[in-house]
Parts: sequence; C-alpha cells; structure tokens
Amino acid sequence: MKIISKDEIITNEQLLMTAMKNSDISVLDYLLHDELIFTNHMGQVLTKEMDLDAHRSGSLRIHDIQTSEQVIHLMEDVAIVAVKKYISGKYNDEAFAGTFRFTRIWKMFDDDWKIIAVSSVLLQ
Repeated sequence: MKIISKDEIITNEQLLMTAMKNSDISVLDYLLHDELIFTNHMGQVLTKEMDLDAHRSGSLRIHDIQTSEQVIHLMEDVAIVAVKKYISGKYNDEAFAGTFRFTRIWKMFDDDWKIIAVSSVLLQ
C-alpha cells in the first residue's frame, strides 16, 4: 500500500479551491468521485453532476475563498478533512457571503485521490 501524506491532501485541497474559484470543470471532474454525495448547508443532497452543472451553467460563481482551521486525519487510503472557509460569490445572480464548515472525505483510487463525500454547515 502506498504511504500517504498530509501534504498530498493539502495540495489537493488547494487544487480544489482553485478549480472552484475558476469553475474549472475538468479539474473538478477529476477530483470528484462519480458516486460523490454532497450534503450542502441547506440539507440538500447533491451528486457530482449536480455540482458540476452549477459551475458549468454559470449559476454558481465563486469570487473569494479563504481557508482557516484545517484539520486532516489520515486512515490508510482515506483522508478526512475538516475545514472552515469564508466563501463569497453569486448563486443564480444573487450575491452571497458566509463562513462554512466543511467535512470532506478523500479516498485513494489507483494512486488518485477522489472526494467521495462532503458535508457543509453555514456558520454565519
């Protein structure tokens, strides 16, 4: 089994944030597992395609993401990330800004990290 490091997860988290800000569908498609389950801060359960479609259609535009309080736990081929993020942007042409707590689960598949689950909570 490949030895994993927190640095790999930190790099992937940064790649994810850049892809979200730029609505980079190809990078998001690569990082998100096809069977992703994303429970957003409104309690909705979204799929990978639903998440990608929000970026693809332009209904979601992220202007700024600031990260704080990141905790990473490694367990064999799984990484659990708990992180606090300030995010601002537009959703369906309405401005939004808030601080969210995310829990993301990354799993290694054939030497590639994929996000298999995400949960978010709006803090303010």
